[in-house]
Amino acid sequence: MQGAGNDFIVLDALSHPFPDNFDFSAAALAWCDRHYGIGSDGLLLLATPEAPVRTAGAVIRMRMWNPDGSEDMCGNGLRCIVHLANRRGHVKDSQFIVQTWAGLRTVEVLTRDKIRVAMGLPDFNPATIPLQLPPAQAATRGMEYMLEVGGRHIPHVTTFSTGSTHTVIFVPTLPDDEPFGHLSPLIEHHAWFPERTSIMWTQVVNEHQLKLRIWERGAGETLACGTGASAAAVAAQITERCGRGVDVQSRGGTLHIEWQPGTEILMAGPAQVVFEGEIAAKDGDYRG
Repeated sequence: MQGAGNDFIVLDALSHPFPDNFDFSAAALAWCDRHYGIGSDGLLLLATPEAPVRTAGAVIRMRMWNPDGSEDMCGNGLRCIVHLANRRGHVKDSQFIVQTWAGLRTVEVLTRDKIRVAMGLPDFNPATIPLQLPPAQAATRGMEYMLEVGGRHIPHVTTFSTGSTHTVIFVPTLPDDEPFGHLSPLIEHHAWFPERTSIMWTQVVNEHQLKLRIWERGAGETLACGTGASAAAVAAQITERCGRGVDVQSRGGTLHIEWQPGTEILMAGPAQVVFEGEIAAKDGDYRG
């Protein structure tokens, strides 16, 4: 499946349950590889919510693993899971609740291929982002700070979580391949980010439109990122660069983000099945 160019291998465990000891992390490492596997930006699982969560109203569960096997949250993946659950009749209502790695999320099917999801509240707490910014590090504007990496001082940087750790960097124009490919992995693994970070290079077109070039932790460059688009929109608003509603354009397409302080981030965008099939695996593969 794909959502704004972010592509995923999606496993429907509601139709085909997996053994309790199945190693989804190992499967992601093998299957997401674009040369030796199927190839994708991540592995998604559509499953039954855990028992205590069902009492809170969740009707399905989404899990997501990056190509390096690490588990994470993904906004574009959430829309894909919702689309598949709706398409296969696992959920009849147009609005429902999904259990995710980052908590419960309310979602709504707007049209057959367009989904709106609540992305939760942005988390600015350094301890839970997590962000280990030195006390002496001065903010240049609001929550912004200066980051030194690869022999360069990068201004207009802000880091927080929208279910996954994101570092938004405002730039006059999006970086070319050389600085993007050199600096992005250095930032991802910078000591200030103990659990690594995704990087959203962000250009403000006007108060209603942003452009992104995206480096996701555990995946590298991707065409789109829902949690990242949400982070860019929030960062632009809290630094007074845009309003409460903004179109966020990446190489894969455009997502519409709405947010105001104290409320959940709302993200609307496409989701589509690209192809369906079966994965051949020997008995015992990917067992814990």
